[in-house]
Amino acid sequence: SNMDLTECLFPNKWEGTWFQSGVRQSITIEKSRLSTKGRCVESEGDKFVVVDEKAGCFRCVVIHEKHANVLQYKETFCHKAKTALQSLCSLITGDALLYSMFRVEAIPVDCPFKGPLSFTYNRGHGECRSPVSSIDSCTEESRLLLRYQACPDVHGSESTVEELQCLATWKEGSSRYLVGKIHHNHATSNEDRYRCFVYEKSTLPGVSATGEMNGEGLYHTLEARDDGVDYRVAQSGDATCNGLFSPMEGSRTMTLRKAASPLKCKFPSWLTSSQHWHTLDYTRSYTFHKHNTTLRITNTTSQPSGTTEMRVVCTEFKEPITAEIAHIVTHFTMGCQSGYVCMMFYRRDGHVIEVQTGSYAMRPEDACQPMHFDKNILPFVTLV
Repeated sequence: SNMDLTECLFPNKWEGTWFQSGVRQSITIEKSRLSTKGRCVESEGDKFVVVDEKAGCFRCVVIHEKHANVLQYKETFCHKAKTALQSLCSLITGDALLYSMFRVEAIPVDCPFKGPLSFTYNRGHGECRSPVSSIDSCTEESRLLLRYQACPDVHGSESTVEELQCLATWKEGSSRYLVGKIHHNHATSNEDRYRCFVYEKSTLPGVSATGEMNGEGLYHTLEARDDGVDYRVAQSGDATCNGLFSPMEGSRTMTLRKAASPLKCKFPSWLTSSQHWHTLDYTRSYTFHKHNTTLRITNTTSQPSGTTEMRVVCTEFKEPITAEIAHIVTHFTMGCQSGYVCMMFYRRDGHVIEVQTGSYAMRPEDACQPMHFDKNILPFVTLV
């Protein structure tokens, strides 16, 4: 029969399970099969002729890999007669619908923005500026926590907390795209969770816009000035990248600005002279990083997947550091939670330290208050 056509294969790296908005079951790509469309019979570059064996017809699908986790395609109707690849594929017009497929179980990527950021947003009823909304980084570079504030004067603005997991970024012309998964109370399905964003780093007077997003030099000059907008972002209204042409238009637009980072201090040298400390039972390790301003506390007992890691940044000394005692307000991040915690370090010997850690506070000035930190009852943890 005319269906016994030579096989062609989809690229190996595309194999796996994909999600496309509006398609109920997930899509799988395996060898010569694209589950929802059929079997590939001829290909050339990014053009694939696929036969739908049930309906007995052929279509041309042009697939572009935007990122390891994002494929976009355009296609023709299904034609009964098998025609040459070139003539079948030439039926795709420039204004044909562009479909986006997102990899299910994708390995996340580092987010293009780093907290702390403040932002204003618009959902079509005006800019929600006051109170200002905020973005914080999580311990994993692939996650951000967005805290939307409700503005009394803006209809449709509401206070919600969303966690964004970044799955792909790519560049197209002068625009940059981000695909992410949003986790919040109302998001129950992939249709609610996947969102596409277009963003641009704004150019400030006196700063050239050449170079990569985090290119050396450019990023630092921008960070040093806080008089301008850092990013403009538009978000899609559904689980596609449709209708996103510029960061100024979309179902939701946002203007991001660098927020003041918590102040930084250095942990005392008698603490950082040894970079690694651990508890006597080896269940937790304490490691100093980044010019001795940052401490990472890791639970070493849990499985790698469940490793809870806490990032602690020295923010201010409660009282002058002595050779034996350091009383410090720190800013912590654990997963996507962050706040302030009071810590007291005691130097017992060259190789022994004890530490008391208070409970979490939202404001730095509360962290060392008795309700969060009572040194008479807090347990001592010995580190060696």
